[in-house]
Amino acid sequence: MDFHLLGHVEVISGEGAVVPLPPLKRRLLGALLLSERRTIAVERLMLAVWGDTHARKEALKTHVSELRLLVPGRIPPAGPDGYRLRLLPGDTVDVDTFHDLVATGERLAEAGEHRAAVASLREALNLWGADPLADVPTGDPRLRQRRQALLRQRQDAMVLMFGTRLALGHHREIIADLRGELEDSPDAEALHVLLVNALYRSGQRVPALQHADAAAGILLEENGDPGERLRRLRARIAADGAGPAVTAGAGGAGTALPAVPAQLPPDVLDFTGRSHEVERLTELLTPAPDATGVPIVGISGLPGIGKSALAIHVAHRLRPRFPDGQLFVHLAGRSGRSANVGETLAELLATLGVPAQDLPPSTVGRAGLLRSVLAGRRVLIVVDDAAGVSQASHFLPGTAGCAVVITGRALLNGAGIRSFPLQPLRGEESLTLLGEIVGADRVRREPEATRTVLEACGGLPLALRIAGSRLSSQPHWPVELLASRLQDRLKGLADGDLAVEASIAESYEALPAPARHAFRVLALAGPGDWPMWLTGMLLGAEQADDALAALTSHSLLSPAGADDLGHPRYRQHDLVRDFAEARLAEHVDEWDTTMNRLLLGWLLLADRASAAIPGEPFFPPPARLHWDLHVPVQAQKLIDADPGGWLARECAQLLAVIRVACEENRYRQGYGIALRLASHLYRAGRDRDAEDMWRIVMRTAAAAGDRRLAAEARHRMAALITRGPGGPARALPMLDTCVAVFAELVDRNRWARSLALRAFCAYRLHRDSGGAGVERAARDAEEALELARLTGEGHTELVCLRTLGLVASASGRHTEAIGRCEAALARGRAITETSGDAACEVFAAVALATVLVAAGEAGRALTVCETALDAARGTGHVPAQAALAERAGDALSALGRTREAARRYREAVALCGTDGADPHRARYDGKLSRATTGDGGSPA
Repeated sequence: MDFHLLGHVEVISGEGAVVPLPPLKRRLLGALLLSERRTIAVERLMLAVWGDTHARKEALKTHVSELRLLVPGRIPPAGPDGYRLRLLPGDTVDVDTFHDLVATGERLAEAGEHRAAVASLREALNLWGADPLADVPTGDPRLRQRRQALLRQRQDAMVLMFGTRLALGHHREIIADLRGELEDSPDAEALHVLLVNALYRSGQRVPALQHADAAAGILLEENGDPGERLRRLRARIAADGAGPAVTAGAGGAGTALPAVPAQLPPDVLDFTGRSHEVERLTELLTPAPDATGVPIVGISGLPGIGKSALAIHVAHRLRPRFPDGQLFVHLAGRSGRSANVGETLAELLATLGVPAQDLPPSTVGRAGLLRSVLAGRRVLIVVDDAAGVSQASHFLPGTAGCAVVITGRALLNGAGIRSFPLQPLRGEESLTLLGEIVGADRVRREPEATRTVLEACGGLPLALRIAGSRLSSQPHWPVELLASRLQDRLKGLADGDLAVEASIAESYEALPAPARHAFRVLALAGPGDWPMWLTGMLLGAEQADDALAALTSHSLLSPAGADDLGHPRYRQHDLVRDFAEARLAEHVDEWDTTMNRLLLGWLLLADRASAAIPGEPFFPPPARLHWDLHVPVQAQKLIDADPGGWLARECAQLLAVIRVACEENRYRQGYGIALRLASHLYRAGRDRDAEDMWRIVMRTAAAAGDRRLAAEARHRMAALITRGPGGPARALPMLDTCVAVFAELVDRNRWARSLALRAFCAYRLHRDSGGAGVERAARDAEEALELARLTGEGHTELVCLRTLGLVASASGRHTEAIGRCEAALARGRAITETSGDAACEVFAAVALATVLVAAGEAGRALTVCETALDAARGTGHVPAQAALAERAGDALSALGRTREAARRYREAVALCGTDGADPHRARYDGKLSRATTGDGGSPA
């Protein structure tokens, strides 16, 4: 393993992968590395990692144990004196490499091989990265001394390298680098001497003298001594009256050099995550040696996502690369108190040494002067909270050497600007940040409550910091208490002056009126991602494109990729959607209109799609709708191209819309959509989703006093429950209620269907447990068949005939059973001819094959299965394919063809449903096992 200490603490595995280390682990490993592999006492480690020793011993043990797993074999068990790091053969530490390279550089410099010496010294110094000893702890005094010793060694190597470069005649090239180093080490006399020398040799005698005077004052204040070497050098330069030619500064030859600006706000101490973003931004903002343009990056994102914190963090890392200063401009682009650009430019120019009397009167003139002053300098500019590119453009340098990072909620792109949209923190990053704020042990003790808090925050650093602040201010609160108060997320995520809602409100108020309307309306598009055409359905096609452009450019709507057909999708962050929904509720007419468009549009689309796929074999298809009001043309084309694929893509949206309809007491529209989604859920094996869907409809209809619709939804639930283990016993009481309601309402169709399903449940109970329910099954099925024939409803008649056939088979009346099931199959074929949907025909064929096997006519049963399997495959009817494969296996087992039977059972297993345990899977597996061990299968 390779251990890095000089920059950020890092471990590289033998395979070249970076070992992930959270901040506390980096500080712990840094302390062990800094102790030079000697044992370090427990108390000193606690001081190093946390800055105190209060109740930290157990936490230290935990972190050491976790670190051992990351660097296996390298941290021995704790001894009486504490912990230490033990390197294994092949391990390296960058501190050792640094010392070797510096020693080589010293030898080469003494030998007069200056270029080779510079190369070796530069390689040594590059090991330190942009942020020297960034993760090395300073809580322990002895480790602090060791840290200072390393920094002195770095400075000595730096001095040697710059001195060697001066000997090579690189005096102009090293000026900016020396200024950058002096910003971090203002009391280093050797660096001041080198800079004065470099300025003088570059023809800048007056700046050299000015810097010598300023440096003497600094050294006197810091060290109590103005520096003898610096004093002698200044005297020699002052005595050289002619000297090299002087280069005037921006304020004239006689103007004192202004201090190097260092305006960055403090970095966030517990900045967490974003490692990929930090590395990418660092790369983008580092000017290439031969570049002629200025690197400009625009970080954009929704309110509270951490744009400013990221920009400032990266800027601090880049400080050594911009030795002529760092400027920070806050434009307050969304606050309603936007900064005056002209005044802000005046302040920047004053910082850079331009007298007030020299300022041009116009904003354009001042922007031009800023470009002139920055020419030839290496300055990093952070323009924070810009309303847009046009506002930020006044602060852009014109020549290479500088770099600019802009933050803003609006999408920042334009000529020369690299757009960098910021996404919410990932789950592990959110957990780490909350743990950094409130303590990792606290969140670890309550994982479920912590997960609830993290989900409420949605990866927004602002939300996480507010939640952390609330917990930190109430250290006796369990995390569960805060989690319970986040049912209303926007209300719960507020603490003093910080509030997620207020942050989103700034962006909302900045929108023009049409965009605010679109923002409110699209609250009903989610949750989750949704297709682009939905915007047109809710807003009207003429407004859709403008709305999407406005809301995405203001980071209130995020692109969410494209579906498998390449159609764009979008998403609103959950907290933003909560805010939009609250604003929509304030506009009652707007809410009603949008809800009507949403429910009617989805109903019509679901109808169009469900009409083009096979239906449920147990139920007649819903009445077809022939309107196209609010239905986007693009959606119609997608459905017509692949109705099943469209339903699969939009299934989550349809389920969410049904839930919304019921919550708004528009359960009839929700019921209509559910009717049209049911066949897709059945064919996809998503029984759990279907059951939840019908339960919501049933409860809402029952609460509204709608007995008919509640009973219909209850019947649908019972049909789903019946398929599972123990399902018939659970479904029977539900069906008793359905039969009673439909009989009272004289709804013969539904009455017949409920009787038929109740008969099937009684048959199943008899078949599975030998109970005495077969007579009841026969009575219910006969009554249901009589009702079905009165109404002429073919689907219900088929179900009744099928059930009567199965009941007769269970009673040993095989000829009657075959006749009933053949009649059911004939009815199914008639339905296929009139509707083109073979689902009912296949459904009947499964029953016929079952009774044929039971009657000893396995050959006929196999023929029925083979014929029906072709129809089932043609319709994509997966559950029916599995059932027919099982029945074919039964027939083959009865014929003694066990190897072929096993292949059929294996096919049935492979076709099982997709949402958890398939209700028939165990039976298929059992038959497969018996077939493969030679026992054969028994029909069911």
